[in-house]
Amino acid sequence: MKKIQRQALIRQIITEKPISTQEELLLCLQDAGVTATQATISRDIRELKLVKSTDENKQVRYNLFSQPAETLHEERLQAAVKREVLKIQVVQFMIVVLTEKDGADVVTNWLDEVAYPEVVATIAGVDTFIVICRSEEEAQDFAEKLERMRE
Repeated sequence: MKKIQRQALIRQIITEKPISTQEELLLCLQDAGVTATQATISRDIRELKLVKSTDENKQVRYNLFSQPAETLHEERLQAAVKREVLKIQVVQFMIVVLTEKDGADVVTNWLDEVAYPEVVATIAGVDTFIVICRSEEEAQDFAEKLERMRE
């Protein structure tokens, strides 16, 4: 089994049942037909950013780390938008954004980190980037969100 498939299975296992040790996780993987070493599981836990926390039954278990970094990423995105964005224009389901020179990739990097669901993709040049949305309505709404970040 490939690493990405194993890690997806680990995410599924820890969300479906309380797993509190690497040994328990290893046994569940073996039950699913996956052969892995303790070192591999340890690496997967680190890469998946799994944390141990106490659930509602006071049982310690692995959970996916819910990153407060999302808030930090949004704050950095807003700062980049304020600093770099000069003009925002909606063209059908796309948003064309003009920035200071060398500012487009800075803003799109933070946009990609935040991963807004309405943003399908970003394409960046030196001083211009395009945000592709699923619909004209989403593009209009997201352009307004970007405008609010400029304030």
